[in-house]
Amino acid sequence: MLAVSGPPGSGKTTLSHALSERFGGAPVLAYDAYEEITGWPPERVSAWLADGAPLDAVPVPGLTEDLARLRRGEPVPDRERGGTLRLSRRAARPVIVLDTLLGRAHPGTGAQIDHLVWLDLPLDVALARKLRSFTGEARRDPPAAAGFLAALDAYLGRYETLLHPTYALQRKRVRPAADQILGAGTLAEHLAAIVSTLDSTFHATLAAAPTA
Repeated sequence: MLAVSGPPGSGKTTLSHALSERFGGAPVLAYDAYEEITGWPPERVSAWLADGAPLDAVPVPGLTEDLARLRRGEPVPDRERGGTLRLSRRAARPVIVLDTLLGRAHPGTGAQIDHLVWLDLPLDVALARKLRSFTGEARRDPPAAAGFLAALDAYLGRYETLLHPTYALQRKRVRPAADQILGAGTLAEHLAAIVSTLDSTFHATLAAAPTA
C-alpha cells in the first residue's frame, strides 16, 4: 500500500488521485472520509493535546478494516466520492493509495503501509494553500460565500492554539518514518519521483528473491 502524508494544504489529495490514475485506477482511501476529530469541541482537542496527543485516540472508525479488506481483494464503500472501491484489474501491480495525515504513526492503518511519501511543505505555505481553498470555494459559489467566510473565520480562530500545534506534532511524528520525502516540485515531478522509487524497490525485491 502506498500512503501520502503531509500537512493540510500540502497537496495530498491531488497527488493521491494522480497516483490512482498513474496506477490504472488504484483505489484511494481518504483519512478525511473516516476521521471524527474535526467534530470534537475545542476543549476536547485541547485536552487531547495536553494528554500528549495520543494518535491511537484519533477516531477513524472503519478505516483499518477497509484497508485490510482491500488488501485481501475485497470491495469496500467509497466514503469520499460514493460508489465502491476495489483493486484495479488494469494494473500490472495492484496498488492501494491512502491519503492520510497520520502516516505510520497511527496504529492499525500505519502497520499496513508499504511505502510512505511525506510532502515536505512549510506550514506557512500549507496554510496559504488551505486559505485559498476557502476563498476559491466562495468565488465558485457566491451565494454561499457567507458560509465559507464563517468557516474560514472559525479555522483561523483555532489555528494558533489548536491546529498549528497539531500540525507541528504531525511533522515530528510522521515525517521521520517516511520512505520518501518530497519538497518543492510540480505534480508531474512528484509522480515521476514516486514511480521511479517504487520501480527501483520492486526490481530490487525481485533480485533479492530466492530462485528455485
